[in-house]
Amino acid sequence: MDKMDLTYEEAVEELEQILQDLEGDDLTLKESMEKFKRGMLLYNYANKILNNMTGEIRLLVEEDGGIREKDFDLEV
Repeated sequence: MDKMDLTYEEAVEELEQILQDLEGDDLTLKESMEKFKRGMLLYNYANKILNNMTGEIRLLVEEDGGIREKDFDLEV
């Protein structure tokens, strides 16, 4: 994947615009394919950002009368 210098929010915003474009009927087949490819790159990029952030989230839990940090575990 080429290097993207987008924030998560920018990637999602561009992806939403691509979805709107693809739902319309103004694009040629070639334009649709290019938008689809760009959309997949953006999706993978945003997903990677989310996965990296999940590893940084920590929870504070009360246990045995004290408080300790625990890794956030997102089960899908």
